[in-house]
Amino acid sequence: MAQCFWNNHRGQEESSCYLPWDGPYAGYAMGGKNAVYTNDEIDGIEFASETAINPTAALAVGRYAPAGANSATRGYAFGGYDGSWLTEVDGMEFATGAAVNPAAVLSVARSGAAGVNSATKGYAMGGGAPTVNVIDGIEFSGETAINPAATLSVARTGPAGVNSTTRGYAMGGNVTPYTTEIDGIEFAGETAINPAAVLAVARLFPGGVNSTTRGYALGGFTGSYTAEVDGIEFAGETAINPAAVLSVARSGGIGVNSTTRGYAMGGFTGAYWDYIDGVEFAGETAISTSAVLSLARYAGAGVQSGGTL
Repeated sequence: MAQCFWNNHRGQEESSCYLPWDGPYAGYAMGGKNAVYTNDEIDGIEFASETAINPTAALAVGRYAPAGANSATRGYAFGGYDGSWLTEVDGMEFATGAAVNPAAVLSVARSGAAGVNSATKGYAMGGGAPTVNVIDGIEFSGETAINPAATLSVARTGPAGVNSTTRGYAMGGNVTPYTTEIDGIEFAGETAINPAAVLAVARLFPGGVNSTTRGYALGGFTGSYTAEVDGIEFAGETAINPAAVLSVARSGGIGVNSTTRGYAMGGFTGAYWDYIDGVEFAGETAISTSAVLSLARYAGAGVQSGGTL
């Protein structure tokens, strides 16, 4: 049986994989920074062919370091910074490629939160404005704001967001100094979680991707730029540290994933990158693609319409 992703990472067993619209599965980079904070660009990669895509849709508010989450049909960018910290929630409709701009806003204006999602809700966890441990976001069905009582165990900015079908995790980030912390939220009861597992390398702004069984932090900044790939095994919440590394050490890679591969799109090493590389989940081997972003930048929101095995 093939396993299909109808939203960010919810596996659903079907006799064949199919799309809820007539289009390819793809990963999108929304917003981010190059010379300015106000990029509204949406571009990315088509998973099946690993070719670059560039929809006509743009964010309603261009900005740096929004958090990304997605439902089965829409991708959202939460918060960010455009010279001031924002509560904005906007994004795109996957089927049409059209921009969306719900009325919902975050409860706390900030940038650099970790974006995760369940099948029904998207969450922004932590972030800076100054550094907070807040968890808030959006209910997909009505696009209404949510603000659970749960908070991160460690307030910080720039962690990687990954999720299993039941839990969302914030990995790493900056609490002065950089941290290896992994914490997050249990979706069912919206309660805080704090596994014993930690990242192998403490750092800021790794890109977050996940398979059905593992979450990965790709790259980041440790005081210098790193190509590290590490993370967490969901089943036992144990730390993992594959031998694979990114082909280019950098921070702020925008993380997206199909069911078979995780990608870091763009990034920063003192210069802005349009590069797309990452990890093959099956063997945890490094991958590099010929596709590039249409606009070199880092720290955008990563969302995806899904992928197939």
